[in-house]
Amino acid sequence: MQRNFLKYKFTFLLLLVTFISFANNKKLSQDAVISILTCDEGEEIYSLFGHIALRVKDKHKDEIYNWGMFEFSENQTEFGYNFAKGRLKYYMAIQKFDYFIYEYSYFNRGVREQILNLSYPQKQELYNELQINYLPENRAYKYDFFYDNCSSRIRDLLNKILTNKIVIHTHKDADKFTFRQVIDSRLKIVPWLNLGIDLVLGKKIDIIVSNKDLMFLPSYFEQILDLSYIKINEGLENLVISKSILIPSSKVDNKETKNISKYFWILLGITLLLYILKLKYITSFYFNTLLFSVGILGVLLFFMWFYTDHNATKANYNLLWANPLHLITFISIFSKKLIKKLRTYYLFMTIIMLVIVLLWIILPQELPTVIRPIILALTIIYYYLFCLSKRNY
Repeated sequence: MQRNFLKYKFTFLLLLVTFISFANNKKLSQDAVISILTCDEGEEIYSLFGHIALRVKDKHKDEIYNWGMFEFSENQTEFGYNFAKGRLKYYMAIQKFDYFIYEYSYFNRGVREQILNLSYPQKQELYNELQINYLPENRAYKYDFFYDNCSSRIRDLLNKILTNKIVIHTHKDADKFTFRQVIDSRLKIVPWLNLGIDLVLGKKIDIIVSNKDLMFLPSYFEQILDLSYIKINEGLENLVISKSILIPSSKVDNKETKNISKYFWILLGITLLLYILKLKYITSFYFNTLLFSVGILGVLLFFMWFYTDHNATKANYNLLWANPLHLITFISIFSKKLIKKLRTYYLFMTIIMLVIVLLWIILPQELPTVIRPIILALTIIYYYLFCLSKRNY
């Protein structure tokens, strides 16, 4: 009997110690430091705009809270489909600081740390919120590049904890540029990728970016945080009490920007030359290739608008000139009967292409300027087909 009592007493004490240890693990010490880590841009598409994470350093822990994680599926088709559809889940992960910093050191990407000027209760409250965020039911989220990403998650967390205590600095670029202009300025050194992104994104990103929304980019978040304040004892103090470089930046800001517009003007020149020379087979092959290529682009834009969960790809006015109807034209060129029947359609498309160029400035969406020669080339092709249909009528 005495032996059983001692056994249960020992078990109870063990559970009590375990519980106290677990509770203490969720409690920060007075010496805890919470900071923001801003990481330079990488070369992969998903890292082109940099990254940001939150660091909690205490006596027995040095953890990174990272909202930029996503899982690569073993089924690459499924992964690609979910990514294209906008259904790829991102999640928050807790990483050891050493592992996190090693990755950026390996890829030679600069990392800077901003230590936050927080009171102990604020640190503890922030840490408690991080634990709530990390719960299995909370850690995954539906990523949105402009409105819900690694930067906006930390921004919203700070606003929630500090409420009326924080005075956010207004950046000089706030309320000046659209989302499209902001990302265009960051992608000048990769013009082909910039063009591809420009074509896929619709009019919803052609709105002026507020100071709050400007913080969707890590670099802007870092700059704004540097000059922000926190209310302490009826006064204002810097929100960032110190800043340090953990990994020196190696990015080069003066990389040469390639001009890709010349290639589109060359395509327009070839189109005009073939229209004048009317070399039957060469003209037909070239016009077909251009129509098929732009038609396939139209299918992609149509898919991204109507069949994905991406908000930024909705209401895309690029479909006015790059639309799937070009595939009907592509097919019609192989049949004299269809060419005759589609005479009105060719005239309609000629007018549409011409109107897009003439009304370029007043369109509700900012279209990529480099594609104007392509629209003019399409105008020439449709006018050529209209004239051809009259001759065969």
